[in-house]
Amino acid sequence: MTWILFTNAAAATQPQGPSLEIVTVALSLISIIALIIGLAWLVKRINPNVGNNQDFKVIRSLPLGTRERLLVIEIDDKQHLLGVTPQNINYLYQLETPLSENQAAPFVKELSRFVGQPIKKEK
Repeated sequence: MTWILFTNAAAATQPQGPSLEIVTVALSLISIIALIIGLAWLVKRINPNVGNNQDFKVIRSLPLGTRERLLVIEIDDKQHLLGVTPQNINYLYQLETPLSENQAAPFVKELSRFVGQPIKKEK
């Protein structure tokens, strides 16, 4: 008789619907995502130079190795060629004829078509 009462009492204390563990995991995930977004917003507010800058634009980038690359940058309407390695940045040349900005990669075009948003062209 006590066994039946014990099983009925245990069944009555179990939550109905989603279990407590799933709710805890979901709330933890939401709070971590909110923390990441909040920290990204804070970094953007503290250091506004992170991201796009109108005075400095990367026109082209050509990887030479795993961590080395050539960059064509535009500063004050003049284009410059830079060699970039993990240890330093070397000024190589000022371009006499400006290059046009890179067109978006085919993957970016396909992804933007899939999402339904136009590709933003900065100029």
